[in-house]
Amino acid sequence: MSSRALRKAQREREELAQLEKQNHESTAEEDADDDEAVDSTALPPPKPSAFALLGDEDEGDDDEDQSADVGGVAVSAPQESPVPTSSTSKPKKKKKKKGGKGTSHEGGTVQANGVDEIDEALKQLSTSGSGTGETTAGVDASANEACRLLAIDTSHLHAQNEMRRLFGRAALEQQDDDDPAAPNAGGNRRQQRRGQQMGLAQALRGQRAQGGRAGGLSAIGLRRNIFIQGKEEWPVSTSGGLGMEVVEKGKDGTVEYRFVHNGAYQDVQSQFESCVASMDPNRLVVLLQHNPYHISTLLQVSEIAKQERDHTTSGDLLERALFSFGRAVHSTFSKNLAEGKARLDFRRPENREFWLASWRYMQNLSMRATWRTVYEWAKLLLSLSPDHDPYAMWLVLDQYAIRSQQSLDYLNISRNKALRHAHDDMPNVALSQGLAEYRGGNKTIGRFPWVVARLMQELNLQPPPGVWGKEPRTDREKLYTDLYATRAKDLWNTPEFSALLTEIASALPPDVPSADPDTTDIALNEARHVLLSDQPALIALIPRAYTSQLTSSSDPMPPPDSIASYQTSTVTPSRQPEPDFTSATSNLRELQGLYTFFADLFPWFNPSGADGAAPQPSEEEIERRIQASEVSEDVIVERTQRMMELQRQLIGDVHGDGDDGFPGGLVGDVEAANQIRQRQAMVEDDDSD
Repeated sequence: MSSRALRKAQREREELAQLEKQNHESTAEEDADDDEAVDSTALPPPKPSAFALLGDEDEGDDDEDQSADVGGVAVSAPQESPVPTSSTSKPKKKKKKKGGKGTSHEGGTVQANGVDEIDEALKQLSTSGSGTGETTAGVDASANEACRLLAIDTSHLHAQNEMRRLFGRAALEQQDDDDPAAPNAGGNRRQQRRGQQMGLAQALRGQRAQGGRAGGLSAIGLRRNIFIQGKEEWPVSTSGGLGMEVVEKGKDGTVEYRFVHNGAYQDVQSQFESCVASMDPNRLVVLLQHNPYHISTLLQVSEIAKQERDHTTSGDLLERALFSFGRAVHSTFSKNLAEGKARLDFRRPENREFWLASWRYMQNLSMRATWRTVYEWAKLLLSLSPDHDPYAMWLVLDQYAIRSQQSLDYLNISRNKALRHAHDDMPNVALSQGLAEYRGGNKTIGRFPWVVARLMQELNLQPPPGVWGKEPRTDREKLYTDLYATRAKDLWNTPEFSALLTEIASALPPDVPSADPDTTDIALNEARHVLLSDQPALIALIPRAYTSQLTSSSDPMPPPDSIASYQTSTVTPSRQPEPDFTSATSNLRELQGLYTFFADLFPWFNPSGADGAAPQPSEEEIERRIQASEVSEDVIVERTQRMMELQRQLIGDVHGDGDDGFPGGLVGDVEAANQIRQRQAMVEDDDSD
């Protein structure tokens, strides 16, 4: 807003305030002159302005003080002695008297009737909805309560806020001021390895100069982001074509969203898959330098940094990915997320990237012990799809809640009727509920004695006869047991809780009946949860049918009913690592797609040769076209080689290849193009028959 508009708005506000002050003074004088005159005329009071409503409570006492001594006469209620000096109690009684007078005439009758009509309407609505267990909108009350419990406070999604509460603002400022030391060629092995790890961080930090402004995200970083607060050292760039749109609005008030990729983003996604297929991490780093906010590349390079034990750089890249997601969200997403009504469909690959980035960020935050932030992120992933829970957050939500001192919130969520079906017969939920209430209960311990026995083994405690020798009976029970025992042992490893566990287990009779065997198979979301935990001992418990499906770390275990919003280029090696040259139909269609790609990229490209041989372009013209298209040179070379390979497979060797590797020598090969077209016509005729 310009300074002129600001001055105009300020002037209007001052005029309204002055007008309101005059209205208050005139009203006070009229009330002090004669109460009967006011009753006889029954004029409507002046309409208060919006600015007066903001300070009505603060200005009420001042107005009463002024009306009490107007004209040197003290105004008081009947049957009360006049008081020359106004007090806080007398004007309040007088004001109530005025209100009573106002309601005794026609205007008051209308108000009374209005209240009666509203009360009657509310009574009818309440009686019509009684006995059904649903609200007036036809929504189950437990579902509304579940949305309220799954509401997300975005302030708890920022780890800086928790770090500030734990260590103070000065500690964070000192951490930001500390510059990383230069790598030292000498020193011990730990120092040398630290210097090697800084190579990736320095390479990514060096892209600030390529962003176009040396100040980094000085302006964008100060902008509020729903997920991550931007950093000034991050490169200045757009999201690259990442956006969000509304899919549908449910009858229960929930709103489904989805992340979307535009054409430019889809092309970068094809380049990413090509880099992954090359198994060269340097190509991924170069791609990230040119596309600093591409989600898949950020996640993949973050994993590379994690494998190099550079968790700082890995976490920074994950924060940058979530920051890009935060910039792309819909304008209504934040409001619905705060109400627990935002939903994402896990079947869409664009949405699955958000799940993966959030999960890995949670694991990175766990190393810093910022459990309050981790718990809010875990609840966020659960709220986006509470019915399906694609990452099986119920297996770990209880431990995050207890570590973050959010036991009461977890008890309310876990005992909600609409959410209870998702964690039935989960031993970790039952045990954590008892731990949260500081009482285990014999019923809880008795249902899962094998979990208690395994937990006491992890704590080096002697199991009592009631749980001694108890073993899980099915594969799913063994998975639940090992998951909880290895993760929650730190929660029970205190003298107080260990004594509580031993006392309750000792009081358990040996012949107490346990729960029925859980014979259901391990679900896909549970297998995905274990796989992303990066614990080999737990991954070994997953059936081979799931682990064999792992083909990409950027999209682990996609659902079988995945919804592909678009198809990346079919020439990407990651999509077709072993092309099938025996299928003439698929090869011709792929070749036709390559012809279309090069015809759009290079106007002189004419494989048919119908208009005669086109003039050969210069190298400068080719480079200019490539730069204008924003397509990577590696992608063009790769697609050119693929086109040559398809032509050789279909009609034999194609003569006249360009020396520079680009499709320049293919323009005049009319005979080869005609043979390809004849073969394509034959294949299309066979398909039509």
